[in-house]
Amino acid sequence: QDAGAATVTAWSEAERAQWQPQRNALVEAVADHDDVLATAWLEGRDIDAATLRAAIRRATLAGDGVPVLAGAAFKDKGVETLLDAVVDYLPSPLDRPAVTAEGEGGDVLLPPDPDGPLAGLLFKITHQQHGALSFVRLYSGTLKVGDNVASSQHPQGRRISRLVRVQADQTQDIGQAVAGDIVAVLGWKDAVSGETLSGRGQPLRLESIQAQAPVLAWRLEPARAADLIRLAQGLASLAQEDPSFRVETDRETGETLAWGMGELHLEVMVERLRSEWKLDIGIGAPRVAYQETPQRAVEGVVGRLVKQTGGQGQFAHVVLDVVPRDDGEVVFNDRIVGGVVPRNFIAAVEKGVRAALSEGPQGHPVVGIEVSLVDGQTHAKDSSEMAFHRAGSEGIKAALAASGTQLLEPVMAVTVHSPSAAVGDVVGDLNRRHGRVARIDDQDGRAEVSGFAPLAQLVGYTTSLRSLSQGRASSESHLHGYEPVRAS
Repeated sequence: QDAGAATVTAWSEAERAQWQPQRNALVEAVADHDDVLATAWLEGRDIDAATLRAAIRRATLAGDGVPVLAGAAFKDKGVETLLDAVVDYLPSPLDRPAVTAEGEGGDVLLPPDPDGPLAGLLFKITHQQHGALSFVRLYSGTLKVGDNVASSQHPQGRRISRLVRVQADQTQDIGQAVAGDIVAVLGWKDAVSGETLSGRGQPLRLESIQAQAPVLAWRLEPARAADLIRLAQGLASLAQEDPSFRVETDRETGETLAWGMGELHLEVMVERLRSEWKLDIGIGAPRVAYQETPQRAVEGVVGRLVKQTGGQGQFAHVVLDVVPRDDGEVVFNDRIVGGVVPRNFIAAVEKGVRAALSEGPQGHPVVGIEVSLVDGQTHAKDSSEMAFHRAGSEGIKAALAASGTQLLEPVMAVTVHSPSAAVGDVVGDLNRRHGRVARIDDQDGRAEVSGFAPLAQLVGYTTSLRSLSQGRASSESHLHGYEPVRAS
C-alpha cells in the first residue's frame, strides 16, 4: 500500500509539473480581468482551485470572458465537467437583472422573488413513458400543485395536477416550485413551447421563444398502411417537442411532409421515429422552402369588393402602398387619416393582407415587404370586417402582380474539414453547386474550408463529400439566410 501511495504521489507531482505552465497562463489571463486574483498573483500568494474558480466566475458574470471546455457528448467525455462548470461559473437567477413581462397595464419588472407575481416560461417539451413533460422555468412567484394558472396560449388557462423535478430519466414529485427553479409539469397534451404561465389575477406574457423557420422537407411514407396512425402520432409528438420541426400534408399529392432545418435535423427525427415508435419509413424526394419578395415599390394600388345580390351587400375599398424591405420582415402600417376607415376594419385589412402573403404569385410565402394602408372608403350598411378582409387580400395580390416578385432560396453556411490534398476537389465541388468559398485555413495537413451554398444544391452532399475525400472529410452547415435564386 505504501508503495502504491508513493507511486500515486509521484504521478500527481509529475502531472502537476506538466500542466503548471498552462495553469500559470490561465491565472495570468484571468488576473487581467479580476482585481482580487491580480492582487494575490502579484503578492505571490498560493492560488488554489477555489480562488481561481471564484475569479473565473466573476470575470464570466462581468462579461469579460467565456469559459471553454473540451469534451464529446457522443463519447460521454467531459459531460460532468461541463455540468460542474455551469454551477461554478454561470449566473444564478440572483446574479441576473429582473426580467420584464408584458402585463395588461404595461410592462412589469420581475425580480426572482418567491412572493412576487407568478411568471414562468414553458421552454421545452419531452415525451417519456409516463407522458409528456412540460419544462417550466420560474422567473417569479411560487407554483403549487393544484393551482389554476393563466396561459398566454390558452384562454381557459391550465391546472397544475402534478409537478416534478427531473434528473436524467428520473422524476421526483414535489409540492411546489419557487422563483429560480426549473421543474416539469406532467399531463399537458397540448402544451406549446414558449407559452407563459402566470396568475389568473395578473396575466403576464414573457418574451417567447423564436424558432427558426424550417427550410427543407422530406416526404415520409410508412412501409405498411396500418402504420399511418402511428406515424401521425409520432410526428405530432416530435413537432410538439421541437418548434423548428413542422409537419404538413401536400395539398396536391396528399403525402406527408416533414420540415426541418436541414438533412441532419431530419435524419435525427426519422431515426427517432424508427427507434422510439418502431416504424419502418420510406423517404421521398426533398423539398426546399423558397420565399418571394417584391422587386420594386408600388403606390396607390386599389383593393375593392362590391357585391349586391339581394339583401345586405358587401362593400370595401382600400388603397395600399408596398415597399420592399431588406430585413425579410413583413410590416403593416396604418396611415389612415381622418378616420375614413374604422379601426376594426383596419385590423381586418391587415389580416387579409397577411393571409394573402402566405402564398405569393409564384406559390411561396412573401417576405421582406412593408404594406401601408393609406386610404379607403366604407358604406354605411354594406361594409363589414369580412368585406375589408377580402379587399385587403385582393389589394395585396394586385400590388404583388404590379411589382413582380423575386424568388429567394435558403443559403447554408458550410464548413468542410478535409485533408489538404483534397481541398481542390472540395472547392471545385462547392463551385459546381453554385457555392462560394469565403476562407480556407491550413491546419497541419488538414484544411478547413468555409463558404456558402444554396440548400437545394446540398442535398446528398455528405455522401458526395465522402467520395471526394475517400471518406476522410466531414462537413457541418447551418442556415445563413435567404438570397435571390441564381440562374442555372
